[in-house]
Amino acid sequence: MLYGILKRIIKVALQVFFSSKKIQGKEHIPTLDVPLLVVSNHPNTFMDPILIAHFLKQRLYFLANASVFNSAFNRWFLKQLHMIPIQRKEDTNKVKYSNEEIFRKCFEHLSDKGCILIFPEGTSIHGRRLQQIKSGAARIAFGAESENNFALGLKILPIGLNYSKPESFRSEIFIQIGKPIQVNQFKKEYEENAEQSIKSLTDTIEQVLSELTIVTDNQEEDLLAQNIEKIYKSQLSEGITLSEKPKEQDFLMSKGIVDAINHFEMHEPERVKNFEPKIRRYLQNLQRLKLNDAWFGKSKQRKNIFWDSFQDALLLILGFPIYLYGLINSYIPYIIPSLLAVRMTKYDEYIAPIMMVIGIFTFGFFYPLQIALVYYFTDNLWWAVLYAASLPSSAFFALYYAHELFSARDKWQLFALFYKRNHLVAGLIEERKALIQDLEKAKNDYLSFYEA
Repeated sequence: MLYGILKRIIKVALQVFFSSKKIQGKEHIPTLDVPLLVVSNHPNTFMDPILIAHFLKQRLYFLANASVFNSAFNRWFLKQLHMIPIQRKEDTNKVKYSNEEIFRKCFEHLSDKGCILIFPEGTSIHGRRLQQIKSGAARIAFGAESENNFALGLKILPIGLNYSKPESFRSEIFIQIGKPIQVNQFKKEYEENAEQSIKSLTDTIEQVLSELTIVTDNQEEDLLAQNIEKIYKSQLSEGITLSEKPKEQDFLMSKGIVDAINHFEMHEPERVKNFEPKIRRYLQNLQRLKLNDAWFGKSKQRKNIFWDSFQDALLLILGFPIYLYGLINSYIPYIIPSLLAVRMTKYDEYIAPIMMVIGIFTFGFFYPLQIALVYYFTDNLWWAVLYAASLPSSAFFALYYAHELFSARDKWQLFALFYKRNHLVAGLIEERKALIQDLEKAKNDYLSFYEA
């Protein structure tokens, strides 16, 4: 019962927490009468299972690290959320669990046409990287099928989670659902050599997940890819169309940039080595002057800067009363999750789910309290209803207004610099032009290499 209630609450919370949430490949989700083992990458701790559970119609059970089942309350509460403890070698929790017993329960659950989620990387690491896939998912899949003479029809559903900024409120998430892997297609191989078939299925899972996610080899490569995306991705998308769907196009562009970096690191490492400090220096110069590259990337910037600044000023003046209303009514429930999350954990990957969970309680407490106070002081039900209706809309407008305020600030700073310290702006423009030329040449060389 608690699982069903929380799932409904979470659906609303996710709509608020993410500015954009796109799910692609829902047609690949099997029907409810098919036993299902869901596998996914794991970049954002508790946020990952929450996201997956909210769009699956199946009642999802989770395999989670046994270390979080460290108290009587946690064990009770996590059980209500359908979380199943799995003991890892590195776990040091006092309560020990028998993985053989856990696997046995998984076999029984799948045999009863249940649905289980497992993160085969074994742990959550913040960043666009896919760690080595462990064999647990394959062992559970083959164990369940072998107990049913490979007549169970178990499918493995791969899901790729791609966050824009995993730790940030109002970030974006692009979820890709791949085609299910039919486990019984490995039957012959399993009967001939069980260990080899486990390795083959594990390799298949790793290959599919790598296709559904953006994967970089290390933090340095990830940072370089992000820096290139900042100044070149929008221009690259204008010249190359890989999909008619905007989110898929964005994903494929990011994946293409990473692939190109890997290509040049293999074939022309000096090219990457020479380019990396140039783009880093340019972005550091922007940061030092408190400027945003997005404005430099706009065409006809000098011609439009006066008109754009006037529009910004008009919006900020006219919208200020609504912004102030939204800020006053929503600031406390909004700021508490942000303040508590950074104090409750030192790990970036835990911040987002903690913020969202706390936000459910803060908004769930303060909004009804405020509505009750309005009704108490006005003694008018309609005023209370109107006030209640205004809370979410004014809160979203306040977020939009704040974003526009920061954007306008960037433009005004550029405007001031352009007329006070023209040589600095001109230097940045030349730096950017040189970087774009390097990237354009790299793009053409990369495409020519694979077209040859």
